[in-house]
Amino acid sequence: MRTRGVPEKIVRWTEAFCSDRTASLQVNGQESDVQDLPQAGLPQGSPLSPIAYLFFNADLVQRKIDANGGAIAFIDDFTAWVTGPTAQSNLEGIQSIVEHATDWERRSGATFQAKKTAIMHFTRNAQKLDTTPIMIKGEMVKPKGHTKILGVVMDTRLKFRQHIAEAASKGLEAAMELKRLRGLSARTARQLFAATVTPIVDYASNVWMHAYKDRLMGPINRVQRAGAQAIVGTFMTVATSVAEAEAHIVSARERFWKRAIKMWMDVHTLPETNPLSRITSRIKKFYPYYLSPLHQSRWNRGEPA
Repeated sequence: MRTRGVPEKIVRWTEAFCSDRTASLQVNGQESDVQDLPQAGLPQGSPLSPIAYLFFNADLVQRKIDANGGAIAFIDDFTAWVTGPTAQSNLEGIQSIVEHATDWERRSGATFQAKKTAIMHFTRNAQKLDTTPIMIKGEMVKPKGHTKILGVVMDTRLKFRQHIAEAASKGLEAAMELKRLRGLSARTARQLFAATVTPIVDYASNVWMHAYKDRLMGPINRVQRAGAQAIVGTFMTVATSVAEAEAHIVSARERFWKRAIKMWMDVHTLPETNPLSRITSRIKKFYPYYLSPLHQSRWNRGEPA
């Protein structure tokens, strides 16, 4: 915190808050002796935790995000990327990131595990995919065909087939659990479907909805039919559109578009002081290939160029 220019008074207060802490256990009205907590850190659930976390990993994460690469982090997940004209240049950039991360590990006391580290290459030409492994803490880590980043299963071709399959499987499991509840009114069952099933299926749909083609609709449509059956008792063999109409639930495709349009509006109404507001000028440009879901929502809504 000192190196980041935080006032000394706040630094000393934070140090005092994290030091010389004690704790005791209370069970059925009986309280144990007070014990010292060496290196206890912050109390669990402290509002200071997310603030201190930003300072803790700032040296690891804080780097410029531009056309050459960048980095993001959430809790204990760290993701960095590089872009370049050749696979070899990207490998050099990845190796530099690994060296920087291991150096930060030694200084901070944190621990990286090579078995939990994933490397992926993205290229427009599948024949140019590089399979050269990267040395991480004495272990050779080979590039993978897919990996999970913040709950989204990414694959090298950004088809998201595995993510859609997993989302549909988990959504179907939740819908089947809803079917086991007896005596619910249609209104209550519909509310439970919206609260427990759709969030599982729709998670991060802004990222992968462009890959939700007709041939991938089957598993998610099955979730819709199972939900409709839990609400009004329709047959699983009935057409999805009929089941949705009878149960009065929104189709998956319509939910995805609503989320994409809401995100589009949120991005374009950010205050100018928000760092993300700068990306709106890039979104307004038209790219004939590799359209993101945000671009697709724009052109499908008929917005002029």
